[in-house]
Amino acid sequence: MSASEGPPWAAKARSRRLPAKAAESPVAVSTLMNCLRARIRSITASFKGEGFPPRPSLRRKGWGWISSSGTFPLCVRKDRMVRTLTRETTPRELLSFFARHRHTGRLTLGFAPGLGLTLELAGGRLAALGGPLVPRVGRVLEALGLQGLAGALVRGARLSALPGGEEAQRLRFLVALSPFWDRLASFSFRPLDLPPVGPPLGRLLEEVEAHAHPPGPPLDPLARFAVPEDLGPAGGRLWALEPEELRFLGLFGAGAPLALAAVRGLYPWDAFVPRVRALEALGLLGEASRPGPALRPGDPAPPFTLEALDGTLFSLGEMRGRKVLLAFFRHGGCPFCNRRVHELKASYPELRALGVEVVGVFGSPRESLLHRVGRQNPPFPLLADPDDRVHALYRTRTSLLGLLDPRALPYYLEGLRLGIPHGATDGELFRMPAEFLIGEDLRIARAHYGRNGADRLPLEEVLRWAR
Repeated sequence: MSASEGPPWAAKARSRRLPAKAAESPVAVSTLMNCLRARIRSITASFKGEGFPPRPSLRRKGWGWISSSGTFPLCVRKDRMVRTLTRETTPRELLSFFARHRHTGRLTLGFAPGLGLTLELAGGRLAALGGPLVPRVGRVLEALGLQGLAGALVRGARLSALPGGEEAQRLRFLVALSPFWDRLASFSFRPLDLPPVGPPLGRLLEEVEAHAHPPGPPLDPLARFAVPEDLGPAGGRLWALEPEELRFLGLFGAGAPLALAAVRGLYPWDAFVPRVRALEALGLLGEASRPGPALRPGDPAPPFTLEALDGTLFSLGEMRGRKVLLAFFRHGGCPFCNRRVHELKASYPELRALGVEVVGVFGSPRESLLHRVGRQNPPFPLLADPDDRVHALYRTRTSLLGLLDPRALPYYLEGLRLGIPHGATDGELFRMPAEFLIGEDLRIARAHYGRNGADRLPLEEVLRWAR
């Protein structure tokens, strides 16, 4: 071989009319080798998702092939360019590709173990879809008044080929895909011979795009929401709900992922999320918390509703979209607690300017708080938890040694100098402080369980987090 001829792969690239620079580029070589390996795998695979050869019609047009093993090398010779996509991408990007290039076969998307869907695509049309995240056909036909199609489906007819079937498929596609439109998903594709029936895929994608982005703070479609076991004061709000709102609460069962609840109710994502937020703000819905001896960063903040000093009800769900410093205290006359409230009151303007709301929870009745810690007139809500229900949700601890720890004595004396009457101990005497930084998604960003009465989160750390 002469030096002018170059290596065999360069000659092969020239024969395919690639530019000389691209033919001799290491990137081009690597891409071509990846395509070659994928082709070899596709020949030897057993057509179980490991790979598949291209259709002859696509091959004559210069197309490469698709492989779902490890990566998703999509080798396309168009305008003399070679492109490679990864195996994990969003449904928006993936389905836009299939709509443009009109592949025919079965596409499977996975968003979490056991949660996914399968779409049968036929020449740019949606022929069929199914899976755990897709509404049941019978439920959709009933909602659209198309129960008469059930007999034809039993006899083996395709839903998309029946009168009104395309509308049913449109609704199923919209409800299934709108929660996950911009979420990364794993996928595989297998070519099949399918009749070109069903609604055009391009039109469906435009509709999903219009319904996939509800305004306001986002919700994770895989987050498990449930009606709190103990609604506390929020239970009275149930009587004010409309029948439709009560039916909506029934979608959540024992902590279902939000996407599955939307599927049960046939709600597109932009219609579903505002309803969830409204009931969450009332304390009637919340993300299910993880069991364990302590809360950790990343855990959902347990939802609760308590009575505030002014007699109104406060629900943690109202804080979605805002940062929260949630502090737990013993009782209204506790010197440790009053010293911390005094400190938070002084820092509140700076915290509020950074978008942080302060919330305090005391193990005392509201009447006791009014005559003790309430004398400080804090600008943030103080909540009464006399039966320690919310303290238990957040796993606050008790410690006799922590109460007697001499390192906390200076802090205790500073609290006494505030002149707040101590009075009777109407909260858990040995309760240790606990403070939580809660993000805009109502998940724990920092959990601090105090070892003595003065052990609190440093305000410098809270300010750094807020910034």
